[in-house]
Amino acid sequence: MTRKALNTMSRLRIALAAVLALSALAVMAVPASASVPAANTKFCSAAEKIGSSSSASNASGLDSGQAKKVLAQFKATAKYAPAKVKSAIGNITKLLGVVAGSTNPADLAKVYTSSSFKNYPAAITTFFKYEAAQCTGGL
Repeated sequence: MTRKALNTMSRLRIALAAVLALSALAVMAVPASASVPAANTKFCSAAEKIGSSSSASNASGLDSGQAKKVLAQFKATAKYAPAKVKSAIGNITKLLGVVAGSTNPADLAKVYTSSSFKNYPAAITTFFKYEAAQCTGGL
């Protein structure tokens, strides 16, 4: 591979890692104490674990193993979510699956052209809105 291609792949990987890290941080940034009793405590408990015990908050430390762990945590959370949120989590896990399954940095370029990447902003927004409404009494 040429140096230019390696630099591009490196930038793509860093950008994707940053997106995933921000997502994990946003989930963890929600206050643990809710002002209103949670309407879906099982969902809230599972959502609270997303990104915990991984270094996903450090974009330079994100690897496929950590992506697999976050992927599993999202899937566990989906068990307690309503259909619309399950669908959103499905889109999130598709994107995480591509990252978790890539061993070659060149594969990460495919992420940006995938439907999973295009659907990710709406999916993560749906997830966070539901999580905020159920677990913090917001929105």
